Amino acid sequence: MKNHVQILTWFAAAALLLSSCASKEAVKIKIHTDPEGSHIVYRVADDYRSDDPPWIYLGVTPYQGVTQIHSSSFDKADTITFKVMRHGYLDQVKKWSGDQFQEEYEREGMMFWAPRLIKAGQ
Repeated sequence: MKNHVQILTWFAAAALLLSSCASKEAVKIKIHTDPEGSHIVYRVADDYRSDDPPWIYLGVTPYQGVTQIHSSSFDKADTITFKVMRHGYLDQVKKWSGDQFQEEYEREGMMFWAPRLIKAGQ
């Protein structure tokens, strides 16, 4: 009985590890703003859900890093949105459909965005 429980535990742990690894993709991202020092967030919205998905904080520009995005987010029904924010400036937003995001990533080998920020009130 003890061996049976150990085998079931091992299979459950392996399935959990494999499912979490297989469902995410590492995405290289570079974001540079003018001026530097903007905060970066992103989110993935599923057209089938009615609630607003949370924004995920990446860091401050200039930013170069890798983030994990669920592979299922590269579906046509999903929208991947990046936003840069800095006090005294208008937020800048860039959106892709999931398949556009994946196509650009495969073509370029990374996601690169260099928005020029506009001062608020101008």
